[in-house]
Amino acid sequence: MRIEVHLASSAAPARRRDGKARLAAIAAAAAFVGAAAPAGAEVRELRLAYQYGFIYLPIEIAAHAGLVEARAKELGVSDLKVTTQRFSGTPAMNEALISGNVDMGALGLPGVLIAWEKTRHAFKALAAMPLTSFFLYTNKPEIKTLADFKEGDRIALPAPNSGQGIFLKMGFEKLYGEGQHVRADRLMVALPHPDAFAALTTGTQVTGYFSVPPYSQMLAKDSHVHLVTTAKEILGGFEASGSGVLVSQRVVDANPKVSLAVLRGIEDADKLIRERPSEAAKIFIEAENSKLAPDLVEEILTDGSHGWQVEPSGVVALGGFMAKIGMLQEAPKSWKDVFFPLIHDREGS
Repeated sequence: MRIEVHLASSAAPARRRDGKARLAAIAAAAAFVGAAAPAGAEVRELRLAYQYGFIYLPIEIAAHAGLVEARAKELGVSDLKVTTQRFSGTPAMNEALISGNVDMGALGLPGVLIAWEKTRHAFKALAAMPLTSFFLYTNKPEIKTLADFKEGDRIALPAPNSGQGIFLKMGFEKLYGEGQHVRADRLMVALPHPDAFAALTTGTQVTGYFSVPPYSQMLAKDSHVHLVTTAKEILGGFEASGSGVLVSQRVVDANPKVSLAVLRGIEDADKLIRERPSEAAKIFIEAENSKLAPDLVEEILTDGSHGWQVEPSGVVALGGFMAKIGMLQEAPKSWKDVFFPLIHDREGS
């Protein structure tokens, strides 16, 4: 199998464009997504897109190891070709989905929820990807809890509307009461993970960092920083899914076998990670051209910071809070509202 990997990023005009308008446009474009497939025929080239990091590893492995093609062949689609593209953020992913340049795209759970709601359910998730642990670290010895962050402190995270940003808001509302999520706004600083890690460990710019693997594992070994709280603690004892595979209703309707093959291929990738982490680590390093040590990657895959499963977790909790604070106009009543029926026989939340 030939894998085509293209590096892409948000162009400046896409960054400037209003996000709500962009997502609203998906609803109008949804009728055309996948229209190239002849009636009654499934696609012969599936274009999968995903972002960077361990929360996208299952789809990376499914593509790299030919797991989707193998499952498609079992279902009678014998000549499927899977190609992949990489994006550096949700806006670029949305642009690709709107234009029909990709068939399916993996993005963070908040992005999945926003796209589902803004497109009036024209887009839903085919599968969730791993339960993901988020850790809030600080470089100030006097900070022990969220309540200890003061006016001049700054907490680095990818974006205010990222999973970490939402968890931070949830934490402050849980701590101070109704409407107090706004306390998080003045503390948040948007930084890419490498920059946030460097800023925290050098003691410049920020006093906190809501981290993800592999930075969480590296921070755990740094004596100059310490853990304040986790997303699991904020959520009351469970982890949320880190991401999901977003696709239009039209693409799924036109390609039921291929869609099922993607779901089963991701499940096979999860199984590979759980049972053969050393092999999974090698795939990650090769696909990402990563300089991380294989031992560290294998540690990340097996230390419990991820739950390798396609069943979604935290959809209702996250969606309900996002609606409460105005990030969504509509909250999902069930996780099944946001996910296609292909996965409705599973246990989710």
